[in-house]
Amino acid sequence: MQENEPQNVAFYGSTLFVRSLFEEGVQHVVISPGSRSTSLTLAFSAHSGFSKHIGIDERSAAFMALGMAKSSGMPTALVCTSGTALANYFPAVVEAAQSGTPLIILSADRPSHYRGLGSSQTIDQLKIFGNYPVFFHEAGEPDGNERSHKRLRLAAAQAVQEAVAKGGVAHINFPFSKPFEPDNKFLKHIEFENEKRSRKPSPKYAKEIGPVEMGETFWSDLISAEKPLIIVGPTTPADRLEFITPLARALDAPILAEPGSQVPTSRHTIQGFDGFMKNPGNSEMLKADLIMRFGQQPVSKAVNQYLDRYKEVMQISFMNSNNWIDGSLTSHKQVTLNAPLQIPEVTGAADKNWLKKWKKIEKEFKVFREENLHPSTPITDGYVFSKITEIQPKKAFTMLSNSFPVRDMSLFGEFDGKEIHVNRGAAGIDGIISTAIGLSVSTERPGTLMIGDIAFLHDTNGLLLAKEVNQPLVIVVLNNGGGTIFRILPVHKIKDKYNTYFETPQKAKIAALCRAHNIDHTLVSRPEQIIPTFDKLIERKGVHVMECITGADESMSQRQSLWNYKINKG
Repeated sequence: MQENEPQNVAFYGSTLFVRSLFEEGVQHVVISPGSRSTSLTLAFSAHSGFSKHIGIDERSAAFMALGMAKSSGMPTALVCTSGTALANYFPAVVEAAQSGTPLIILSADRPSHYRGLGSSQTIDQLKIFGNYPVFFHEAGEPDGNERSHKRLRLAAAQAVQEAVAKGGVAHINFPFSKPFEPDNKFLKHIEFENEKRSRKPSPKYAKEIGPVEMGETFWSDLISAEKPLIIVGPTTPADRLEFITPLARALDAPILAEPGSQVPTSRHTIQGFDGFMKNPGNSEMLKADLIMRFGQQPVSKAVNQYLDRYKEVMQISFMNSNNWIDGSLTSHKQVTLNAPLQIPEVTGAADKNWLKKWKKIEKEFKVFREENLHPSTPITDGYVFSKITEIQPKKAFTMLSNSFPVRDMSLFGEFDGKEIHVNRGAAGIDGIISTAIGLSVSTERPGTLMIGDIAFLHDTNGLLLAKEVNQPLVIVVLNNGGGTIFRILPVHKIKDKYNTYFETPQKAKIAALCRAHNIDHTLVSRPEQIIPTFDKLIERKGVHVMECITGADESMSQRQSLWNYKINKG
């Protein structure tokens, strides 16, 4: 049999594994070129059911895969060679684990007898990611045995089902000995066989769970609240929080939905809270008697300070079974949800003026914000956010970088009901461009990335993935010359150390970087250029960089003004 010939054994085992992945519903694979991974790479190349993407930098490739999985809720497969190639996945592994995003890592390795001998491109890859993966399997060297083939197929099923069910990373390590390349005729034979198998599968694990019904005591606590408040941090598809609006309606509660929460617009959602809740003098008017928390830990410092300030108020943290979320250590009760919450026919006892008060403050703050968001030169970060979110097409997604962009969206942007993605699992600035490209490829819709200059420079290798993008993707770079997020910290007052060690001013030529990657670049330095430039770029397919030169001092002054807003108590 052809599959048992020595040159075909590794490729055939890889083929059986890849077929099983497909049968479990995996559709995308990101491959980083390498020799030791040849058998896996050729197995994917021979299967037309997969969308194949090539990323030469493993760190960028992993974040691209993260972006794909973030939008679909299904794991993306990653293929790399042995050695440090695998280690470069680590930042994305941490983010995926912390944010509950499913990924499947398929790492080629040298056989065990090479380890510990100083052999080239050989490291200890067994459980290299420690406790972060939800599943690990050492495949062993291919041997052509039927039991080994069954184990490979089962390992694929385990990887997908564990990554989805537990919301995290599955890692399978494949030691390969030469030869890696199959006989060419056998490769063609497998391609022919795969064509008969490449119909879109129905995942075996797909099933509807729930809804979750809670008891009478639980609901009596909720409906007795006179000032209930719902706070929703960033979420993943596994969180299943479509019941948030019906819950708010039943309790007549305001919703503080952060960017990335995916909570739809309703009369209960409150905008601008990151501004008017910052001032401690405003808190007493907004003090709740019941706080219900969903999703990840809030990004907003104002919200986290509010949770800490009123830690004596009953706080219930609702979480999925894979992630314990209480970074503020203020929740009194924890409820695990594996499915949507069933809302019974109940009527809350909320004060009739409670929601009205929040809506009135929201309206007054928006007027105050508008008065402060005037066009100026240099442009402010906030002005860019206000204009971009105002004209962003409803069908388009937004990706927010960490540091100021994710915070500025809450402070300056209008994001009700819009699809917004964030990497808030570990909240690093690694791989932001690559994640946005993964989102673009997976959603097949226009998108916008809002990113600072330091985060942009941190992932310029992500620009190598631009060839994968077929829809418009506008990368709005807020270039204020350094890492100004540190200005909100006490270290900013240590002037003789701050500039060198924290803000790290940079003078990189972003336009030259774009030219080097054959990517369209437009420079914006005046406020009247923002809307026409963005309107033009969001209609053009491919990746476009819109570099906005903003003033760091002016932007901070504008933020401080909004943070110091005082609620009118009249």
